[in-house]
Amino acid sequence: MTPLTPEQIARLAPDDASNKAASSLVRPDKWPLLHHNDRALWGHCQGSGKNPYQTAVDMGEPAFKCSCPSRKFPCKHALALLLLYARHTDRFNAADAPDWLTNWLEKRDQNKETKATKTAKPAAPPDPAAQQKRLAARQKKAADGLSDLRLWLDDILRNGLVALRGNLNQRCRDMAKRMIDAQLGGVAAELQTIAELPADAGERLFYRLSRLSLLAENYARLAELPPEAQAETLGRLGFPVAKETVLAEPGITGLWWHTGTVISEIDRGEAHAYWLYDGASGRFACILDFIIRGAPGAPPPVLHGGVYAGELCYYPGIANLRALPKTWEITAAPPPLAPASQTIAQAFAGVQQAYAENPLHERCPLRVDNVRLARRGEQLALTDAGEQLLPLELAEEQRLRLLATTGGAPFSAFLLYEYDTRALRLLSFSDNAGKLNVY
Repeated sequence: MTPLTPEQIARLAPDDASNKAASSLVRPDKWPLLHHNDRALWGHCQGSGKNPYQTAVDMGEPAFKCSCPSRKFPCKHALALLLLYARHTDRFNAADAPDWLTNWLEKRDQNKETKATKTAKPAAPPDPAAQQKRLAARQKKAADGLSDLRLWLDDILRNGLVALRGNLNQRCRDMAKRMIDAQLGGVAAELQTIAELPADAGERLFYRLSRLSLLAENYARLAELPPEAQAETLGRLGFPVAKETVLAEPGITGLWWHTGTVISEIDRGEAHAYWLYDGASGRFACILDFIIRGAPGAPPPVLHGGVYAGELCYYPGIANLRALPKTWEITAAPPPLAPASQTIAQAFAGVQQAYAENPLHERCPLRVDNVRLARRGEQLALTDAGEQLLPLELAEEQRLRLLATTGGAPFSAFLLYEYDTRALRLLSFSDNAGKLNVY
C-alpha cells in the first residue's frame, strides 16, 4: 500500500485550519497504536480525554472514520494519520483489523453493493410528453433570451467598443441577469467574466463578445448544425447533459496522469479543473469538480500528482476534453512517463488546429519535449533543440523548483494555453527519471 504524498493529503483537507491542526499531531508519541493491513490504516490518537480517538482510513478511495466529535471531513486526526504513514511508514505494524474497523469496512462494501444494485435496476421510464413539454419551455426561454442578447451585441457593434468604457461592468451584469432568467447559465457566466475585464482590454473584450455572438448565431440555426456542433452549442449555453448519457458512450482506456489543476471562482464557490494525460494515446482530458461554498467537504476525484488506470468518457461536442471516469483506480507504483519528441512548433500547430476546429474553446493543453528553461531579455522561455522559444510566465519559486529538479537537463513540460490572454501556464514537468512534478 503506497503512502500518499503530503501534497495529496493537503488537498484532502476541508480547509487550511485542518491542515495546520493535523501537522501538530504528526508526532509518534501522540499515537500509542499504529497499524495497517493491505487495505486500511488505523490508530489511536491521544486527545484531551481519558480515551484516545479511534481513527481509520480506507486507502482504496480514500474514506475516513474517527470517534472524535469533529464535523469536518476528513478530521485532523485522519489527516494526521495519513501524514504519519507518509513520513513514518516503518512505525505502522501489520495487523488484523479490529472489530470496529471490520464492521465499518464491511458496511462500506455493503453500501457499494446496494448502490451498484440500484444503479443496475432499470429506472422507471420517463414520461416522453412531460419531457418534451419541459424541453420546449426551456428552448422558448433560451430563444427569447438569445434574441435579446443579439440585439444587445448589435447595439455594441453600432456604437463601438469605446462606448462601453465607464459602463461595461454594469451593462454586462444587467444582461447576465437577463440570461439567468432565460436559464442560460453559460452565457451569464461569460458576461460576468467580461464585466471584470479592465477598461483597456479591447482585444480580449472583442474576443469574448465574438464568442457570445457565435453562440447566439449557432442557436438561431441549431437545426442546421451537425450533431457535434449542436452538442457544443447547447453545452456552452448551459444545457445540462446527464452523466448517464456521457457514461453510456464508449470511452478511452489508458493510464491517466494528473498533469495539473486549475482553480477558478464561480458564483457560489470554486470550479476545480483536473487536467489529465494518457501517454499511450497522447490524449488529454479534463475532469471538472465544483466545490460549493459552505457545503460538506468531499475527497477530490483526482489526487494531486496521481496516476490512474481507467476508462474516461468524453462529453459530446467538438473535440470536447471534459470527461467522466467510467472506471477509475489509482496506480500505486506508476511507470515512468513515456518519452516523446514533440517540438514547440508541432505542439502549437496542434493548438491552432484545435481552435480552427472549435473557436469556442477557451484553453488548450499541450505537451512539449526535450526543452530547457532559457531567458529572452527579462522574459523566461522554454527552448527546444530547434532553438524555438516559448515565452513563459513563471514565479520565482516555480523557476527554482524546475531548475533544482532538472539540473539544467532537457525535460518534458505540460502547459495550458489560454486563447483569451494568449498566456501559457506551466502545469507540470518531468524529471530525468520520467517522474511528473505537478505544481
